[in-house]
Amino acid sequence: MEINIAVCDDNETELARITEQVHTACSEMNITARIRSFRSGEEFLASNADRECGIIFMDIYLDGINGMDAVRRLASDSLCHVIFITTSTDHAIEAFNLNAAHYLIKPTNIESISEAIKRCIPKGFDENGSVLEIKTGKVTVPIPIKNILYIEVMDKYCAIHTENGTFKTLSSLASLYERLDDRFFMKPQQSYVINMAAIEKFNFERIILCGGKDIPLSRKKRAELQKQYQNFLFRLARGEVIC
Repeated sequence: MEINIAVCDDNETELARITEQVHTACSEMNITARIRSFRSGEEFLASNADRECGIIFMDIYLDGINGMDAVRRLASDSLCHVIFITTSTDHAIEAFNLNAAHYLIKPTNIESISEAIKRCIPKGFDENGSVLEIKTGKVTVPIPIKNILYIEVMDKYCAIHTENGTFKTLSSLASLYERLDDRFFMKPQQSYVINMAAIEKFNFERIILCGGKDIPLSRKKRAELQKQYQNFLFRLARGEVIC
């Protein structure tokens, strides 16, 4: 697995220490990390690093623009995960309101850095299992296929909904579907791909997924889709392993 990481801290000693901890933590998790260091929020924003980095370790108390404001100025479609690092718990609520992946108190250690990185990749990843690798930002994320519930088109992204959360990618729905087994995954219409194991009800006009998601069926392909689902149920009844 390869990941691009940014570290932003205006204290040169802290910047070097945290960068080294990130490097060590990634090595222990068999992650190839490309790490970029920044000494101010302004320098970080000017670099457009959020377009390249999947994870950002951001100090809050920076000279000039602080870490909170720097994160607020990220592009609205930025897919990077933000991990705040600071000396106080005072900003924890504000940080999580900004959808922070984690909030670390200095001094950090390799264990806390590792835990923060793990929060930015899917939980329950089984290296020996079948996975769908996607690009989210500049990060390659392995998603266990058995955990995928459905995939939907959202503006220019595809959102992959799993048992452990939702992941966005610029990959097209067609390219994702090509990498999945159509014995277990169905494309009920042009904006969705679903795991047939997640179907609760299959009606003539629509599918209801576990959890209540309602997806209309393509009018032209209803008979074909019904047959695909019946074949899936037949294999399920025979006890064949899914995914």
